Parts: sequence; structure tokens; C-alpha cells
Amino acid sequence: MGSSLAPPPKPGNRRELLALGGLLCLVSLVFVLAVSHGAVPLKIFHLDETGRRILFEVRLPRVLLAGLTGAALALAGLYFQYVMQNPLADAFTTGASASSALGAVLALLVAGEILVLPAALAGALLGLAAVFHIASLRGRLLPVTMLLAGIVVNTFASAAISLLKFLADESVASIVFWLMGGFQNATYARVGLLAGAVFASALYGLLRAPALDLTAFDDETALSSGVPLYRLRRELLFTGALLTAVSVAFSGIIGFVGLIVPHLLRLIGFLRAGVLVPFVVLFGAAFMMLADLLARTLLPQGQELPVGVLTSTLGGLFFLYLLLKRKRELYELA
Repeated sequence: MGSSLAPPPKPGNRRELLALGGLLCLVSLVFVLAVSHGAVPLKIFHLDETGRRILFEVRLPRVLLAGLTGAALALAGLYFQYVMQNPLADAFTTGASASSALGAVLALLVAGEILVLPAALAGALLGLAAVFHIASLRGRLLPVTMLLAGIVVNTFASAAISLLKFLADESVASIVFWLMGGFQNATYARVGLLAGAVFASALYGLLRAPALDLTAFDDETALSSGVPLYRLRRELLFTGALLTAVSVAFSGIIGFVGLIVPHLLRLIGFLRAGVLVPFVVLFGAAFMMLADLLARTLLPQGQELPVGVLTSTLGGLFFLYLLLKRKRELYELA
């Protein structure tokens, strides 16, 4: 990858420990705020029967699913950035979210909810395989071409979804609302499944952290150091696709989390994979719980703003900032 992703030669352990403590505090604070605020404010330590039902049956699974979705999308974005050798890659810009949503919508229309998750995973893998193939030349990934390939896959997947919505008749309203992203259908079963996916994927990243640090320089350095580079990229691609598919299947399309979260952490100066993996999980969880809290409380009279609309607005502005900041480098790569 570019030098902006390369890890420093010596980690600042004290600084990293302080940052880890700060992130844990941030996650805890946002969690308490998200659980206690909403259309019905809750006093956590003074709940009546109605308040307990709202807390345990509605608010708690929703907040947990929001946090885990943020962690999953942030981690998927980090892995896609290692695979694509580009810090601008994430589940949205690579087309993984749109292709995953296409698979999920097809499953919803043909077989109902039972096949949504495997169909979303199949869609994500097919979309990423197309991007990977288009962006490769003689085994090398071209960063600018990867962005363009992601736009192409996103465009085709979005067009196919639009066609399916046109053909769906009475189902179109629910599909449109689901595609905008949200956590209204949170359940403890979904929370448990997504928690398992995030935990296993993060553990994988921690075990592969030394190899990821080597790939952050260039292919030659990684290969000469004994890193099974092409197998590693396939594993990362599948792991990122799995995280994206589960998130999309449960919560619809929520864009740019995987772009914003890793990039902010790198701007602060955290570049080592062994640090980035747990940090993006924690920061992604806090980011999404806060975004969902804002989506539930910004509009008057208890109305909800689709969280995907909010994150896409923030992400679009952030993406524009990154493109303007890096336009000289992108021009030279082209």
C-alpha cells in the first residue's frame, strides 16, 4: 500500500494503551447514552415494568446490533484496504454493499427471509471478485482502477435493485425502507450471530497482524519476507465479504463506515495492524451507536431518520475531503 498505511518501526505502547482506555470509555459512554435516550427516555436505575420491557425487548438489542454493525463494517473496510492496497476502499466504495444488497433483495423476493444471509454473502463475493478482476493487471492491483471498478459494480448492482423494486409491486415500500439502513428489526439472535462474526474476524486479523504490516509496504517486501500474499488477500476478501453480508442482511445498506473509521485512526497516527484491528472495532461500534442515536432523536415527534442516510451524508463529505487532499497522489498514480 501507500506510505500512509505503512506501520511505524517502533510502536508507542504507552500511547496505544492510553488510546485503548479512551476508546473503551467512549464506547461505554455512547452505549449508556444510546440505551437511555430515544422516543421514550429511560432512567436506567429507576425503571417501571413498561420501561424494563422497552429496555430489554427494544432498546438493548437495537443498540447492541448498531454497535456490532459499526464494528463489522469498520473491520471490513480495514481488510478491504489491505486487499486493494488503497486507503479509500471500504464495503461501499468497492461495491460490496450494493452487490450484497442485490443478493439479499433477490432472496427476499424469491424465497423470503430464510435465504437472505447466504444470498447477501454470495452477492458480496461476486461483486468483490468482479472488482478484484477489473482492478488487476498482471497480478498487481491498480488503486485508481479499483475505485473505478467499485463505482461500476455499484452502478450495475444499484440498477438491478431498482429493476427489482419496479417489479416488486406491493413489496417495494418495505424493500426501499430496508435498503436505507436501520436497526428496527434487531433481535438477540441477530446480535449473537453478528457478535460471533466480528469476534472471529477480529481474532483472525490479530493473528495475521505481522503479515498485514508487511503487505502495507509493497508486494515484493511481503513476498520476500515469506508472507503468502495471494492466499492472505483471498482470506481477507472473504472475511470482509462475510462481515459486509451479515451487516447488510440484518441492517440494510449503511455506507462509508469502513472508510471513515480506519482513516480517522490513521490520521491520529495508529498504523500497526495489531493496533488498528481492535481500535476499528471499538471506534466503529461507538460511531454507529452514536449515528443511530442521532437518527432516532434528530427529528421531532419520535420520527426516525434512516441511519444509512446519515452515514452516507457524512461519508460522502469525508470521501470528498480525502479525494481533494490526495488528488495530487491520485493524479500521479493515473
